[in-house]
Amino acid sequence: MSGPAPETDRPVSLLDRRWGGLSLWLWIAMAAAVAMGMIPRGARRAIESNTNKAEDWLPASYAESADLSWFRDHFASEAFVLISWEGCTLGKGERLSLLEQKLSAVRDDSGWRWYPKIVSGPGTIRQLTGAPSGLDRSAAIERLEGALVGPPQTGADGQPLGDETRTTCLLAFLSPRLTDNNQAMRAAVERIERIAHKECGVPLDAIHMGGPPVDNVTIDKEGERTLVRLAGLSGLVGIVLSYVCFRSWKLTAMVFFTAVVNAGLSLAVVFYYGVFEVFGLGALEPKYGKADAILMSMPAVVYVLALSGAIHLINYYRDSRAEGGLFGAVERAIRVAWGPCALAAFTTAVGLGSLAASDILPIRKFGMFTAIGVMVAVTMLFALLPVMLHLFAPGDAVLYRRRPATDNVSKPWYTGLAWLVTTRPNLTAVATIALSLVLALGIPQIRTSVQLLKLLDSECDLITDYAWLEKHLGNLVPMEVIVGVGPERLRAPDEPAFGPAAEGLARTYRMTMHERATLVRRVQERIESLDPVSKALSSITFSPEPISAGGSSVLRASAEYATSNALEESRESLADYLQRERGADDTPTGRELWRISARVTALGDVDYGQFVDELREQVQPVLDAYRDRDALLSELASEDDRPLDKKSICLLFRSGNNAADTAGPDSESPAGLLAQLLKESSISLASARVLDTASLDQADEKKRARLIKLLSKQDAVFALTKEASEPLVALPGAEAIKLHVLDAPKKAPDGALDATYTGVVPVVYKTQRELLASLRESIAMATVLIAGVMMIVLRSPLAGLASMIPNLFPILVVFGAIGWLGIKVDIGIMMTASVALGVAVDDTLHFVTWFSRGIRAGMDRQTATLQSFERCATAMTQTTLIAGLGLAVFAASTFTPTQQFGTLMITMLAVALVGDLVLLPALLCGPLGKFFAPKAAAKPEAGIALVSGDGGFGLAALGLAPSDDGSPNGVTQGPTDEATTEAVAPAIVPFRTYEKSPAESEGTTLPAPHNSRLVAESETLEPENAALHAKLRGFRRPASQRDRQG
Repeated sequence: MSGPAPETDRPVSLLDRRWGGLSLWLWIAMAAAVAMGMIPRGARRAIESNTNKAEDWLPASYAESADLSWFRDHFASEAFVLISWEGCTLGKGERLSLLEQKLSAVRDDSGWRWYPKIVSGPGTIRQLTGAPSGLDRSAAIERLEGALVGPPQTGADGQPLGDETRTTCLLAFLSPRLTDNNQAMRAAVERIERIAHKECGVPLDAIHMGGPPVDNVTIDKEGERTLVRLAGLSGLVGIVLSYVCFRSWKLTAMVFFTAVVNAGLSLAVVFYYGVFEVFGLGALEPKYGKADAILMSMPAVVYVLALSGAIHLINYYRDSRAEGGLFGAVERAIRVAWGPCALAAFTTAVGLGSLAASDILPIRKFGMFTAIGVMVAVTMLFALLPVMLHLFAPGDAVLYRRRPATDNVSKPWYTGLAWLVTTRPNLTAVATIALSLVLALGIPQIRTSVQLLKLLDSECDLITDYAWLEKHLGNLVPMEVIVGVGPERLRAPDEPAFGPAAEGLARTYRMTMHERATLVRRVQERIESLDPVSKALSSITFSPEPISAGGSSVLRASAEYATSNALEESRESLADYLQRERGADDTPTGRELWRISARVTALGDVDYGQFVDELREQVQPVLDAYRDRDALLSELASEDDRPLDKKSICLLFRSGNNAADTAGPDSESPAGLLAQLLKESSISLASARVLDTASLDQADEKKRARLIKLLSKQDAVFALTKEASEPLVALPGAEAIKLHVLDAPKKAPDGALDATYTGVVPVVYKTQRELLASLRESIAMATVLIAGVMMIVLRSPLAGLASMIPNLFPILVVFGAIGWLGIKVDIGIMMTASVALGVAVDDTLHFVTWFSRGIRAGMDRQTATLQSFERCATAMTQTTLIAGLGLAVFAASTFTPTQQFGTLMITMLAVALVGDLVLLPALLCGPLGKFFAPKAAAKPEAGIALVSGDGGFGLAALGLAPSDDGSPNGVTQGPTDEATTEAVAPAIVPFRTYEKSPAESEGTTLPAPHNSRLVAESETLEPENAALHAKLRGFRRPASQRDRQG
């Protein structure tokens, strides 16, 4: 029968009842159609909004985000596109020059330039060889090597072929108008490639491009390509598997139509939420309502969960048809199914919603929108699928596949598993829990990775381009160090070195432009000494060669004066690397900002956290030495009115050796660096000695006495550390020495001299740490929230806690294995934890629902567990098989998070199935089962077989043994009387048993199904009544047969 019967043939079902002149099913279908009508535009616009920027991952309140925003307010954005090609060398720069001209001329209709600044290797060399730098060509090339110019090519003999063979490149900086819009940024990147190919004649396959905008655009494309290409393949695999399970194209179409609609609707919700942000909340642009590469995986998750719900609802419908016939079957199925399905959706949404607490924006968006999608999906599930089942009801041959009329009916696949788990529950539970705990020991060993380029497959074109560019030019990832010098530390070359003393403070030593440039040069040299850095660019790169520290003080002062003035006059041309700070209201603060831009490898296995620490270890000692020098000179100048060139000092340090360091301190050590700074300062001291106090350990009394006498004549003695001063303080007569301990650097006023570390690298490092914290917090929060829901649903706190054991089983097993195997967790892997928890809870609720119904019908725990197997095992396995293998297609993606998501999801789903079909039944039959059913017996009475030859579980007394055609015994079709069609309570309710004939109770296969009467829910099945029911069954006459409908 393909549709509802005419009203004259039978009573009107609920879905056929009219309201406002139309049938209820039509009203529901129209409401669903309105929702589906929003999908095409919403999903398309959501995909178009796909944007991926690592700097947007953290909230603005984080110091790393605030520093990056502050940096962008003062310096040119790092949104540059680098382009080069095979054969683009200093000796063949014609095409590069032509490309520079073409890009400079690109403007929009209003006249603003797409690429406001263009930098090329040959152009920068011309700049350095001209005024004011005046470098020769080889020196200019050396300064740019590793950034804009690569190493020279080598000949067959391994010797360099000269500077003309060096690879060079062009950097095109994008206008902020382009970087604010994803589609505009993509158009700008593609336009550079198109101009280079079509207008400059560069072969397309020879072009290599890199830079943050290229990274973002490529990730956008890969995410979209994955969604379009693999989503269709995933659906095809799922359709085939669904047909294998259902053997019905009609049921397959219903299930997949429902799942696909929900997946599309979940993506459309993203766009419409963005519309709400702009028009409802007054935002200038959506913050949450735009897609990213991580959120593009959300439709697949909603698809899986909607598919699971649809399969379970189909099985509830099948049971409803078996119990009461076709008429009203949909309504009865909904009454029974809405409770567990809605609870499963709610708990899944709670688990996914826990991700919304993460500070990492893509994860927060994924959790928020996936939770919304799940709740929308369960609503659409009960709107679409019941209407389709009502209008296009499948026949009995579809619902109950026929079995051969033989006594040797094959047993269900899960019979052996059910027997093992229910008869050996303690052994099964202990073994599985022990396995999970052993694997869980690997969880603390989990490491994270969030490098942007790690989101792409190693064979991706962008990765190949980066490998070529890093080999022929240098590294591309920018790491910014901003050295800030406060206004109290600044002076012109014709001003005195010490400023006026503030009340209660020493006079402050101030630096000329030349001294500040020397400070930056030292920091830059230290940064370039790190392995991950190929080159660092700063204002020093474009400045004249430093003056020598030798010669008379008059000559040094004259050279310093000239250099300071030249740098001051070049301030505008150095604006990319030298700026004056502006406050929040755009007023100058007086601080001077010196930018040092290091280039870090993109493809190397760099631990960004360790790299940032190494960077600080290189920079901070230089700043500390400058603070010590300034503090030392300020104290000397404030002691009396004698000029500093008449004063003598001694620096104490301790080398760590027992013997004296006769060669003096290392020039890179704090003592050596401070001594060097004193020599280079604008103030000349009468003398500045350096002493290693380790020499006192072996010195005799006479030598120590001479040393005390010598030091007492110094105007000041400065110990760089407390340890350096201790050997001296213990000597007799040491009180005559004017000793100052610089154990910690003299604290300069806030902003007087400091360094800020910013760029994408610190943001990625912070995200890396937050990712692991978010993983732990989301799992903990989801566990607590879902456990609370389970406690309410099961009406028992202990049962709620016990039910979480199988739900946590897949997380402990899979993530523990990840830790043991050393696989780094990225954003794609992290998302699977909450998804797996949601899927596991989904199956747990359905299994426990049938268990509870069996218990309330008077069954013992073992028999109730077998009933749950009978009712749920097939649906749970179908869900895992169809969804898992469907998602496994995503493992072939070139987008790494999607690839890992697909691989891990099928693993998670499989392990979750083990938890729900092995661990959960074992817990229900074991000691913990008392929390779920305190009054029920653990096992059936002696003499009752658990497994019978009819392929069932010996549940003839319950009417669950299958008949010869595969359908449950006692199937009736058509309307029944009111007593037998009384509404079944939703969710966890008593299961109505079937009354059987004696033949059936003995396991005899009947030639045809027969009618049976449902025992009224008011009839008690307490132990004292069970024996009476057993006796009465022997005297009941089998009811007459009815022909099947459909």
